[in-house]
Amino acid sequence: MKKYGLFYSIIFFFHSISCNSIFAQQFLEIDSAKKSFTENTFNEKKFISTCFFIADNYMDIEQYDSAQIWLNKIHDKLPSKNNSLSNYFLTTRQAEVYYYNNLQQLGLQESLRGLDMAKALNDSLLLADSYNFLGLFNMNIDSAEKSLQYFKEGIRYTKQPPFSKSYLSLTKPHHLYGNFSEAFYKLKLYDSALHYNKISLQKANEIKWQRGIAVAHKSMGDIFLQLNNIDSAIYYYNNGILISLASSEIDVELLCRGGLAESLYKKNNYAGAKQQLDNGFDLLKKKPMINRFFALQFLTTAINIYKSKLDNLPLINALEIKSSMETSTIKGNNTQIQTILNAGVSNEKRLLQMEVTDAQQKQKLANSRLIIVLIIMTLLGITFMVYRYYQNQKIVVSKIRNRISQDLHDDIGASLSSLQIYGAVAEKTFTQNPAKALEMLHKISVQSKQLMENMSDIIWSMNLKDAKFISLEAKLKDFSVELLSENEIKFTCDINECVEPLLKKITAKRNILLLIKEAMNNIAKYSHASIAILTIDCTDKHLVIKMKDNGTGFDVENRRTGNGISNMKKRVEELKGFFTISSTASGTVIDVEIPIREV
Repeated sequence: MKKYGLFYSIIFFFHSISCNSIFAQQFLEIDSAKKSFTENTFNEKKFISTCFFIADNYMDIEQYDSAQIWLNKIHDKLPSKNNSLSNYFLTTRQAEVYYYNNLQQLGLQESLRGLDMAKALNDSLLLADSYNFLGLFNMNIDSAEKSLQYFKEGIRYTKQPPFSKSYLSLTKPHHLYGNFSEAFYKLKLYDSALHYNKISLQKANEIKWQRGIAVAHKSMGDIFLQLNNIDSAIYYYNNGILISLASSEIDVELLCRGGLAESLYKKNNYAGAKQQLDNGFDLLKKKPMINRFFALQFLTTAINIYKSKLDNLPLINALEIKSSMETSTIKGNNTQIQTILNAGVSNEKRLLQMEVTDAQQKQKLANSRLIIVLIIMTLLGITFMVYRYYQNQKIVVSKIRNRISQDLHDDIGASLSSLQIYGAVAEKTFTQNPAKALEMLHKISVQSKQLMENMSDIIWSMNLKDAKFISLEAKLKDFSVELLSENEIKFTCDINECVEPLLKKITAKRNILLLIKEAMNNIAKYSHASIAILTIDCTDKHLVIKMKDNGTGFDVENRRTGNGISNMKKRVEELKGFFTISSTASGTVIDVEIPIREV
């Protein structure tokens, strides 16, 4: 180290003056640009280039919230859907602001937008740039392996400057190779990291890009340090320091001094390591605008070395500086991040509103083209549905009528046959056995009455339109007078007024009527009851029928063979309803529930 001592001191002295003058010059350039800003308001091209210039300078001195304000001015000026160079650089600058404020997911989203623009513009330089951004963001969200594919894809498109004046600063080949190397380094694949870092150094040398050369030397030192090749690490760290001093890249110099200190410490040269750390602390003291992330990395190295040597005074000093810097960083970050996030939300809202407006305009255009077709299709569809509905209804009604007609035909045919037989028997026995003839005449009367009643029920169930036609309640009361009153059974009928309007289907009307009449017949014949009560009500989903008496009851499980209850059950099942019957010594109860859609 002695042979470098005087040389380093001379360079370090002029370097300090140079760095201070650079920061001062940046502030002067920002102030000058702000003064000319109002003059460029009406010239969009100059307005945008001035905003980019000011934003870039603010980012150079890590004032990202101020940079965001000037990026917002460009956001307000540019149409978001326009695939242009200005839009692309606005997207990547926004991604860069997110990157340095550790808003990695937001940056990744911006980088994906940038890639879409680069593809739309079919520009190889922009593609290389956008793939580099995607690789960086993936690497920083612990996806180093995934980042490799993006860096590799970017290398396919990258090329060395010079670039057209229409471009702002872009990713160069040494950036991509360097980041590719860093991804391998994070994956602890040091041979691959070394290979691609050498290419990065070569590419930076080709264009004499001093910062790129300095960074490559620093990375070479890091890799050799991990490979425990300490002499090579020291060589490259020293080179990195010399190049950084010559080009005023103080943040890279700081990292190189940290790496050099760690290398010397591993060679048991604590004095040399401490000297490098002291030089680093001088940099931190004299350069308040130094990159905070690099500064914290340097401080971590210093703390580890001091701690291992139990060198308490410098250790405490390093811890205090780190604590102060982290506190300042947190406070600064909170302010900056709040500004940046607010801007991000505002920009997202603006983009969303533009997308909504664009979608609405497209929708209006589509509507104007399709409105006639839609109307015609709608009318045709409605016409077809109505036609089909009525046709289906006619078919359903026709089937029901045919079935009822067949039932009526069979019923009348059987009844007429019975009447004919009864008449013939009565005629033969009229003179010889008047009692037998009278019995046959009585059967003819009963059969005729039953036939007329069946025909009346069928006609009633088929009438769905005439509101003045006899109601269900009236029909049941008429039937009960003849049937139950003769057996001295008091009949009470309570039908809710909601029921009658619901009865719209022929099958339902007929089955419900015959079901209740069957229940009345059973009460009259077998119950020995004095009271019978019928209630019909409706809920939201069901028509509810309850028939009960106070008769002697019967054993439901072991009832005598007969078709009455079976017929009732079949009629309810035909209407997809539920039928239950319970009987005790104090009477019988029949409960029926029929879905309203079936009536």
